[in-house]
This record gives sequence, C-alpha cells and structure tokens, in this order.
Amino acid sequence: MSRIERRLMEIALQKERLIARAEAQRAAVGECVDRLQGPIAIADRGVAVARFLRSHPLLVAAAAAALVALRGRGLLALAGRAFSVWRLWRSVSAWASGRLA
Repeated sequence: MSRIERRLMEIALQKERLIARAEAQRAAVGECVDRLQGPIAIADRGVAVARFLRSHPLLVAAAAAALVALRGRGLLALAGRAFSVWRLWRSVSAWASGRLA
C-alpha cells in the first residue's frame, strides 16, 4: 500500500468518525429540544399575553382600577363607581369631540 493510499484511508476513517460524532450530537440536541418544548410553549404563551396587554392598555387600567375598587368594597360600590366613570367618560368624550358647548 502506498503512502497516498494510506493517507486516503486515514482521511476516510476520520470522515466516518466525524459523521458518527455529528449524528450523536444531533441526537443529543434533539433530546434537549424535546425536553424544552413544554417550557418554550409556556414562555410563548406568556409573551403572547404580554403583547396582548401591551396593545390594550385601557384594559389593563380597568383591571387595575377594579382591583383597587374591590379591595375593601362590595359589588354594589363597584357598580356605582363604574357608572360614575362611564358618565365621566361620556362627558369627556363629548367635550373632546366638540359636541358639548
């Protein structure tokens, strides 16, 4: 066997080892990804909720106001406040649109 043939055999053997190593690494990465699918799905859902809340700041403010109102008061008091806020909103909206003289 010539020196070139031996070198080609070494290269072919090294190539086979590298292919086997790459397959083992692919399998390990696949197992890691499988284990992380649950946590990644939860994180994706959290990001979706955050984006929704970010795009609806009025909803967040209303929820915060409801929590503050419910803290020490009953449902009737909350309904009264909601009605007052609604009337105030209508007045401000009418004033802003120029309907109120």
